[in-house]
Amino acid sequence: YFRKTSLRLNLINHIMVKWSRLSKEVLDEAEKGLMDMAGVPVESRYIPANDQETKLAFCLVCGEESLPPLVLLHGFLGTSIIFFKMLEPLCREYRVFCIDLMGMGRSSRPFFTSVTCEEAEEFFVEPIERCRENLGIETMVLAGHSFGGYIAGCYVEKYPQNVTKLVMLSPIGVPRAPPDYNIYDRIKQMPWYARPLGKLMIYFWNKNTTMAGFLRQVGPLSGRLVKWYVKRRMTTLTEEESELLVKYLEQVNLYPGSGEYGLTKVLKLGGWAQKPLCERLTSIPVVFMYGDRDWMDPEGAAQNVEVNECKVIVEHVSNSGHHLYIENPQELCSKLLNALKQLDQPKAALA
Repeated sequence: YFRKTSLRLNLINHIMVKWSRLSKEVLDEAEKGLMDMAGVPVESRYIPANDQETKLAFCLVCGEESLPPLVLLHGFLGTSIIFFKMLEPLCREYRVFCIDLMGMGRSSRPFFTSVTCEEAEEFFVEPIERCRENLGIETMVLAGHSFGGYIAGCYVEKYPQNVTKLVMLSPIGVPRAPPDYNIYDRIKQMPWYARPLGKLMIYFWNKNTTMAGFLRQVGPLSGRLVKWYVKRRMTTLTEEESELLVKYLEQVNLYPGSGEYGLTKVLKLGGWAQKPLCERLTSIPVVFMYGDRDWMDPEGAAQNVEVNECKVIVEHVSNSGHHLYIENPQELCSKLLNALKQLDQPKAALA
């Protein structure tokens, strides 16, 4: 019995390995190609991300060591290399560290056991703190995109002494939910043909099924799905850039699921934060940046202005949506660097 069971498990494992397109060689090749396109020398490192050194965070580093540190956190199911178009202009004024969030990108994939919002936030925040210590960073400018923006805000709340300025690039989890918001009522208001899709999304949310989980199940079709997404959402990429980014995003999201399961712990059904950041960022200078075609609600930035004792700047980047670091990186970096300088001015000067 045990011999037959073992043979069956070996056969299933063999089939799954053949079914998946996961390939370290393809991932390494795509990474090198994107790093070469950054316009500056980029070094990759693995940084111990817990005291026992059993978890490692993948990190890209570029810029002169004498420059002040800027740490970038990517979004949901993303990876540090997604910022490759921003690195050259940012490195003129900062030493840049791009860290893959725990359980995503090329960082370790520990089993996700968090149940509460607080536990899920700690799952991501503590590895960043360990990285800061091991990289020898005393204080930093901390920036995050989308889900990474939310985690950056959570980090600032717990370790405010380590962050001089916060940059939120089209962040999730900032605004308060409308008092009368009900996702089921919203679905009822949809056109009849869209309601089944809305109900399907609720089903997947309740089951904590992610797009990466779906990619792992479709075998040879995973590359086509990622290509469809990149072509649709990141239209300004060249053919070569698009091809390399598709390969990279496909490969990192074929690794075992981990940090991706934290999304449903920090957000409510419908996408609103369990604990909105607009009420939690009360004493940190912040730059909020959104694309002019962004689907992320900038109302959260306005709500933070009301409670934040420090300076808050809100900028919009033209000809871009949620992925503004890809669609218009030149304007994004220009406005970002200028806004960081403005934060050094007295608050009254920004009125």
